Amino acid sequence: RTDFPVLACAVSCVDGEYRAVLGARPANAMVVYDADHLLTGAITEESAAAFARYVAEHVPTGSNIRGSAAYRTHLVKVLVQRALTQLGGM
Repeated sequence: RTDFPVLACAVSCVDGEYRAVLGARPANAMVVYDADHLLTGAITEESAAAFARYVAEHVPTGSNIRGSAAYRTHLVKVLVQRALTQLGGM
């Protein structure tokens, strides 16, 4: 198959606990919980950006023919922040 994604991302809030799941990094999917409680209260642009940076720091990425590790790390930040923006209704 040649249609594998460069990165897959999902964000959820279950019982008040936020988490991001990243796959195709290129390794098995990984869950990152908001252990620092960056999203306590409401999702704001600032808290979404902070959690996106936190996730990018805690998700190891790798390189292959579809994308470099640096590119994937950048995508982690962008996709997590976009997903939180959607989740927060902004």
